[in-house]
Amino acid sequence: MEDHNKQLGLNYTSRTCGASEKFTPFAVPADVPGGAAVVRICLDDGALPATYLSCKRYGRPSS
Repeated sequence: MEDHNKQLGLNYTSRTCGASEKFTPFAVPADVPGGAAVVRICLDDGALPATYLSCKRYGRPSS
């Protein structure tokens, strides 16, 4: 997400139910001046279209 909460891209990992799983890292598009300000990670119900059950935002660390 950029600094005005506009979503820049979207990616999904594999479906996992009732267990923990490591995910394969993926590139996050940030084609705006300064790059992405925030990454939002969401857990959903596994349906399409997904219903988000919980989301958390992670800000870019200061350099």
